[in-house]
Amino acid sequence: MRNYRYTGDRYNIQRHMGNFKAIGKFYDSLNKKYVPVNDIISAINSLADFIQENSSLYKEQHFFNELVEETVKIIEAFNNGDKDCISINTLVLILKSFYEELDRVPVNVFFYGKDKYHLLKNSSKVKIKTINNIDTYINSYEKKHDMKIDILIVSEETSKEEIDFRCNFSDVIYYDKLMNLLFSISEKIYYSNYDYNYLMESLQQSSSSEIETIIVGNSYPLTGIDVNVLNSKSVNLALSSQDLYYSYKLAETAIKNNFNIKKCIIGAGYYLVNHDLSKSKNEDAVYRVKNVYYPILRDKHNSENVEEVEKTNISEVLNDEIISFIFDLNFLEEYFKNLIYRSNDGYFNENFTREMNSIMKNITLSDIDEEEKWKFGKIRANQHNKLSKYTETSKEYSSIFNKFMNFLRENDVEPIVVVFPNTKYYSEYLNEIYEKEFYKIISNKKEYRGLKLIDFSKQDLFSEEDFIDFDHMSKNGAVKLTRELNKLI
Repeated sequence: MRNYRYTGDRYNIQRHMGNFKAIGKFYDSLNKKYVPVNDIISAINSLADFIQENSSLYKEQHFFNELVEETVKIIEAFNNGDKDCISINTLVLILKSFYEELDRVPVNVFFYGKDKYHLLKNSSKVKIKTINNIDTYINSYEKKHDMKIDILIVSEETSKEEIDFRCNFSDVIYYDKLMNLLFSISEKIYYSNYDYNYLMESLQQSSSSEIETIIVGNSYPLTGIDVNVLNSKSVNLALSSQDLYYSYKLAETAIKNNFNIKKCIIGAGYYLVNHDLSKSKNEDAVYRVKNVYYPILRDKHNSENVEEVEKTNISEVLNDEIISFIFDLNFLEEYFKNLIYRSNDGYFNENFTREMNSIMKNITLSDIDEEEKWKFGKIRANQHNKLSKYTETSKEYSSIFNKFMNFLRENDVEPIVVVFPNTKYYSEYLNEIYEKEFYKIISNKKEYRGLKLIDFSKQDLFSEEDFIDFDHMSKNGAVKLTRELNKLI
C-alpha cells in the first residue's frame, strides 16, 4: 500500500498514463503494411475490452466515439464472415488521433505547504505551480467535463488545515511521507554496498577546489588518519585491502579532476608492493574488485573475469510510474546518498563502526591475556607473510610505484608515504624481508622525486590503547597519529 499517494476514482494520472500506453501499443501493432488476420482479431478483442473499461471516462469525447464505431464495424464484419473485405486503415488513423489527443491532455501539478527539504525545484521533471491559499483555490475550482488531470503535492507536516484535498484533485501526493520513504530507500541502497558508495562520494568530494590533500591506501590509513584533525582540507580515499595499483588509479582520477591537490598521502605497511588485490582468490578481494573498483574505475587490473554488476536504484525499488513522471529519482537518490555521506563525516559511523572493521570485532586487546595477544598477533602477521611468495607481484608493483611517483611529480603533487605503526604482537612476527624490500624501493626513488617518507613503526609514540586490534589504530590512536603527522608535513 502506498500511503504517500492517493489516486481518485475519476480521471487520474495513473489511468491516463496506462491508457496512453495502451493506445500506443494498439497503433503500433496495426500500423504495418501487412497484419495477419489472427493479429487483427487479437487486437480488436483487446480494443473491445479497452472500450468497455473506459466508456464512462471518454463517452463525451468524439475520438473515443469514432473508435467505438469503427471497432464495432470491424467486429460485425468478422461475425458476418466478411474477413476479406475488412480494412483497418480507418481504425489506424483513429488510433493515431486518439493517441495525439491523449498526449494533449493537460496535466497540472500543484504544491501546497512548505518545502522544508528545499528539493522541489531541483527534483521536479514537470512544471509545478505553488498554491499559496488553498481556500481561495478550492472556492474558485470548477469541475469540468473536459479531460484534465490536477495533481496536488502537499506537505502534510506543514499544512495544518483540515481539508480533504481528494475532493478537488485527481491525485494527491503526500510530500513529507514520500521524501522520508525515498531517504529510507536510499539509505538501504547506500549501506548495501557501502564501500562502493562511500568511495564514489569521496571521489566526488575530492573534485572540490578546496581539497588540497588526498589519502590513499589500505585499512591502515583508513583507520589511522582523521581528516578532521589533518591541517589541510583532505579526503580519505583509502579502503580495506586497497592495493597500490588501485591507490594509484584513485589518486590519478582525483588529481586529474582537481588541480588544487598539492599532497598525496600513501598509507602503507611494509608489504606495499607484495599485495595484488586483483589476483587474490579470497572471497572478499573478488567482491571488492567486482563491486567497488571495477564499477568506479572500469579497471579490473589482473582479474581474469569481472562481470558487470547491476546496481540497485531507487526507481526500481519504489516502482511507481507516477512518482517517476513527476520527480527526477536519480537526482533524489544522489542527493540522499550525499546527505548520508556528509552526515556520517567519515567512513566510520553508527551504522558501520570501527569495531565492525576490526579483525577482533567487539573484543579489545585489553579483553585478552598476554599469551593470547602473542598467539593471535602471530596469526595476523602470518596472514601478511603469505604475500612474500608472490615475487612477480613484487616486480610489477615496484614498477607501479615508479609510475605513481612520476605521475605525482608531473602534476606537482608531493608524495608522502606513511608507514603505520602496529603492536609488538604483530611486528615481532612480520617477515623482515618486507621492510628490506620496502626501503630498497623507497631509497631508489626518494632523492630525485621529492618523496617524503614517514615511518611511524620506528617511533616509540604509541601504546596498546592506541590500537583497536593488532595492526589498526583506534579512534584515539588515529587522532594522535594525525597530530604527529601534522608536525611533519
